[in-house]
Amino acid sequence: MSKVRILWLYDDLLDLYGDWANLLALTKGLDAMGAAWEIDHKSLGDPADLSEYQMVYIGPGKARNLEEAAKDFIGRKEEILAAVERDTVFLVTGNSRLLFGKSFTGPSGETIPGIGLFDYTGEEIGNVFISDVLASPVFAPETMSYGFINRTAHIHGNDRDPLFTVAKGAGDGETEGETHEGNLYRNFFGTWQLGPLLVKNPVILKELLRRLVGEDFCDWNTTAEELALKLTLNEISK
Repeated sequence: MSKVRILWLYDDLLDLYGDWANLLALTKGLDAMGAAWEIDHKSLGDPADLSEYQMVYIGPGKARNLEEAAKDFIGRKEEILAAVERDTVFLVTGNSRLLFGKSFTGPSGETIPGIGLFDYTGEEIGNVFISDVLASPVFAPETMSYGFINRTAHIHGNDRDPLFTVAKGAGDGETEGETHEGNLYRNFFGTWQLGPLLVKNPVILKELLRRLVGEDFCDWNTTAEELALKLTLNEISK
């Protein structure tokens, strides 16, 4: 198995809620499969050839930091879109999803362009919106996952390629009780859900790794993680 190269974009700006542990879960999974890996860190103005990476990760951040990152990110538009279309794996959590829509309104009220991978728009509202989420990923509808949403922005018009069917909690909009959350397009995984998502949900972790390493994927024991998830789901379902 060749070395897996992962690009972590804007780790200095977009890294809230311990979501860096998504990468910890990924690398532990790669270790369990005997795969070599490397994580590169790139931020504002740093050159990055996305053709050299099998995966790109972008986490959540403060609204003003996202606005700063967006001005750099738009300059990478064509390379990012090309990477998505050639099936590079993307994991995008929290408000960094706003970078991939048509545009979003930042905390200053300025409309900031996104790269337009999806047709949705985003709006920074300033008020904190919190929700536990129980949902089934579209690639494993017989399973249930847990995530936690803590955001000050909403997405409008996200009408295609959902990642989750929501059983309890919030979707992409302003209220609880919505049907869908997130996006799964080719190998692009985008979600508001924090947690970190991959630490709490071994089914999602393994699906992402299957796509990352292909035929080199081999399963490993996640009994403890599955039990922890079961206990969480039971508690939240009450």
